[in-house]
Amino acid sequence: MIGIEHFLYVEDIEILVYIFTVISGAIFIYGLYRSYRRWFRKGEKPSFDNFWTRLYNLVKYGLLQRKVVYRPFEGSMHLLIYIGFIILFIGTLIRAFEADITLKFLGYRVVSGSSYLIYKLFLNIGGLLAIIGIIIAFIRRIFLKSENLPDTLSDYLLLLLLLIILITGFVLDGISTLAYRYEWVNNYDFIGLYIADLFKNVENIEIIYRVTWLIHMALAIFSVGFIPYTKLYHIIVGGILNTFFSRNYHPAAFKKIENIDEIIEKGETPGALTLNDLSWKERMDYDACIKCARCTDNCPAASSGKPLSPMDLMLKMRSFIDQGIYNKELIPDYLDKDIIWSCVTCGACVYQCPLLIHHVETILDFRRGLIGKGENVPEELLEVSYNLMRYGNPMGNDPINREEFIKELVDEGLVEIAEEGSEYDYIYWIGCQSTYDPADKEIARSLLKILKKAGLKIAVLPEENCCGEPARRIGDELMFSELVKMNGEILSKYKFKRLVVNCPHGYNIFKHEYPLYGVKIEVIHHTQLLNELIRKGLVKLDGGKIDKKITYHDPCYLGRWNNIFDEPRNILKEVVKNEYLVEMRHNRERSFCCGGGGGHLFFDIKIGERISKIRMNEALETGASILAVACPYCKIMLHSEAGEKIKVMDISEILAEALTEKK
Repeated sequence: MIGIEHFLYVEDIEILVYIFTVISGAIFIYGLYRSYRRWFRKGEKPSFDNFWTRLYNLVKYGLLQRKVVYRPFEGSMHLLIYIGFIILFIGTLIRAFEADITLKFLGYRVVSGSSYLIYKLFLNIGGLLAIIGIIIAFIRRIFLKSENLPDTLSDYLLLLLLLIILITGFVLDGISTLAYRYEWVNNYDFIGLYIADLFKNVENIEIIYRVTWLIHMALAIFSVGFIPYTKLYHIIVGGILNTFFSRNYHPAAFKKIENIDEIIEKGETPGALTLNDLSWKERMDYDACIKCARCTDNCPAASSGKPLSPMDLMLKMRSFIDQGIYNKELIPDYLDKDIIWSCVTCGACVYQCPLLIHHVETILDFRRGLIGKGENVPEELLEVSYNLMRYGNPMGNDPINREEFIKELVDEGLVEIAEEGSEYDYIYWIGCQSTYDPADKEIARSLLKILKKAGLKIAVLPEENCCGEPARRIGDELMFSELVKMNGEILSKYKFKRLVVNCPHGYNIFKHEYPLYGVKIEVIHHTQLLNELIRKGLVKLDGGKIDKKITYHDPCYLGRWNNIFDEPRNILKEVVKNEYLVEMRHNRERSFCCGGGGGHLFFDIKIGERISKIRMNEALETGASILAVACPYCKIMLHSEAGEKIKVMDISEILAEALTEKK
């Protein structure tokens, strides 16, 4: 019966397969043990809670490569190699299972006859896909390499190794086809037949087969054994472990620091100063990095010439593990402090990473450590902490100014001050910027005008501290925990359905991070609410009211971190003709940061170009007259670059203006 021919011409050295497999297996297992020792330094144990969610992430991001295809060219290249080798791996398992179990002990072939034809066809297709993918990878590295993609000899050697394994495999298949010429297999073993024709007049075919078999067998077996020591390790650490053990809380909800009061009382820092201070998952992140440079290619800090490259940071951390410097403080002797402070926490790196590495978590851990120690921190950020402690806002404005602004809003009949016992549709959390910044005050005023026209019962708090987002992003964890407690107590006094927030930073902190501290609030961003009101007919507009070209800037904490992209655009479509609504080069998930996140609204690393300037240039490229934003941070940062070239307006201001003009 037609089927797989095992150990053609090499029956006498068949034993080498088993010897090499045992040796390779030992090398592989030691590599896994080595990684275990690298990651679990303090007796930590991996968490298997929410098992089905973890399994879903493994399947979606690991097996189905969901994020790999975000870049069509590179994604297609990777998928060709990935799918090709999966097919070949399955084929090898079937071959081994038949040779060592069913045929040896049961005299039974797993594949024979028609199933053998399908088997050969799939192996031909798998090998061909992998070869095409590797050729594309070579072309990409030689001719189309991005500026940030590392280009090392080992990368080329690895591709060459895989190519040799594939080519020698096809040579063996061709010689087997020549030895067992099954006419009816020809259309299924199309590559094997072609190679067989090349060898049909070659002498010493058995010697060629034996040498090729030894090369193929040794390279294939030992390439598996050395996976934990090469770039191929990302298959296991990234594609399997890192996706399965990825954070179960929302990516924008940075981890809670447990028992912070006890930590402070002991004189310890709540963040990280050494490798051992980091979590085991963060150390796994560093080993998972495949050096694809997607994070750095999309990082606004890196793009503007700042010292931060998310990829390089991951690789530096991996090198520190390699060096075994677990207990030494890394900043500033091993790691430049400006790398840590350059991050704007925009999340572009996290969004782009196909292996679910959370670069920002490491950066924030180091910030917590530096703030806790009080060293290597920009003076402006120390002042932010002081202002939060003394004034309840990061700018150091007198709270009396808030009282005066609230009085103005009440006197204008736009809002009432919340009272205990009364019930409201919404409590409006104005936020620090919209309370104190002269330009951003118009966001609050415009929003309240619209909500009043919609007939909603809405109130503002008599007292309102900072939500704590600036404290958390600069690493002042103690201040943040205190603000959460204070604000939670304040909000618990009042009865309301939802908390409306016009600042995406506040929206994110209330929605994803307050719940980690036991404060659960139903929160809505003002663009979501305005879109709801328009859909329900509570806010009525004449379409195409504004005849100026408008472009919209997606705030990082509204768009990329929280997936709110359509609501702001839906609102703009109600007030501007479609042909006047234009997009910037970087939009939606790939939006480019304004430069104000991560505490950068309050300080600036004077290295490279301003991130806000780069984004403003993108807006000007569209030819728009109005740059629409949905974040007070973005409005401040981009307004400072606009001059007379373009008008920066919050969506609520644009909508309120259209309402005012409506006859």
